[in-house]
Amino acid sequence: MPKDSKIVTTDRLILRPFELGDTEDYAAILAQPEVVRFLPGGRERAKRALAIAEDLVRTFVAIWTEAPGYGPWAVIEKDSGALIGHHGLRLLPELDDQTELLYMLDSEVWGRGYASEGALAARDYGFEHLGLERLIALVVPENHASLRVAERTGMRRVKGFIEAFGLELVKYEMDRDLWRQLKDLDR
Repeated sequence: MPKDSKIVTTDRLILRPFELGDTEDYAAILAQPEVVRFLPGGRERAKRALAIAEDLVRTFVAIWTEAPGYGPWAVIEKDSGALIGHHGLRLLPELDDQTELLYMLDSEVWGRGYASEGALAARDYGFEHLGLERLIALVVPENHASLRVAERTGMRRVKGFIEAFGLELVKYEMDRDLWRQLKDLDR
């Protein structure tokens, strides 16, 4: 891990805390209806992309310096230097303070494996650096690509569905013991 423990690098990505200067690039991603279709608010969210981006970027900047001290990162593609979305961890007070592994990427980079690459890095950061005991992922059942990403991280699907953020969602989870088992298998 780099000297700045808030920054994580993978083979092709740099995951770093958001900066206020990221707002316009982030808004351009949020303005893509296909990118936001499975998020709360769905495609209508794209119409308010700039206002949402301004609010989210301010929130993401603050949570890295305040409680809980971690949150979604800006995802930078190493080759191009472009901001291509967000990846990371988010504390969910509305769900008993569980920590969610989440991501959203520009449709221009879909199919390159960045979602899985970033999810694995965020998962490991949560357990190794933050010492978390459990992570969850919440996915709209129709979002088959994100279901596969959750499975690639080694998370296990919880039976049934949960209601959260006005959506019916599939829940995946992983505890520290399962993560350790998977890491041992990778050696």
